[in-house]
Amino acid sequence: MLCIEGIKNDMNLITTEIKHEFFTEEELALIMGTLLGDAHLNKRGESYRVKIAHGIDQKAYVLWKREKLARLCTTTQPPKEVTDNKGYKTVYFYTSSGKQYKEIFHLFYKKKGDKFVKTITPELIERLSMHPMVLAAFFMDDGSVRNDCYAGKLHTQCFSFEENQLLCSYLKKWGIEGNVVFHKESEDQYYIGLPAETFGTLVKIIEPIVNQIPDMIYKLNDQCKPRND
Repeated sequence: MLCIEGIKNDMNLITTEIKHEFFTEEELALIMGTLLGDAHLNKRGESYRVKIAHGIDQKAYVLWKREKLARLCTTTQPPKEVTDNKGYKTVYFYTSSGKQYKEIFHLFYKKKGDKFVKTITPELIERLSMHPMVLAAFFMDDGSVRNDCYAGKLHTQCFSFEENQLLCSYLKKWGIEGNVVFHKESEDQYYIGLPAETFGTLVKIIEPIVNQIPDMIYKLNDQCKPRND
């Protein structure tokens, strides 16, 4: 198991400064990447747990996450399927609860009024792991591709313009030039565009991970990939 305190610069890695030995590098990267996306880190008193949920059509992706985080789920149930009152089906699971997530929680969540809200801050961007799993989970959670060209986007409408700019600064560390794009004026929403000239860089980084889940390979947009023949 890897000690996460002070992951040294190697192959463009940066120090994450998570100051305990509970997580492997891959586990921490997956948690961070999916927290950028659809996952939630729940706080109950001084105990914390990660909740991962997706639509039923992404069940294979949920099962893959559960397998990757199995060591952290020893006291919880396997993924469960539920149907809401509108007929929408989801599949979800929780990690085991504990204090080991406290530092991650306060890195991703800030108190706003009487609630903790997921918030992108300069500190979070500075301390995000540079493991490819972060990008892969983030894009598989929130990414989509265009069907007319080799490009995509990250659906980050829940974050402000400034937060999206910070996320773009993280992408830039990987050589990916994302653009903050206006989404809906009335709701003041934005997303991150990934143009053709940079989308290929993202794919090269995340492809070995995405290929582990056949149901998610469409996220690589191979049908629009430029051919050299």
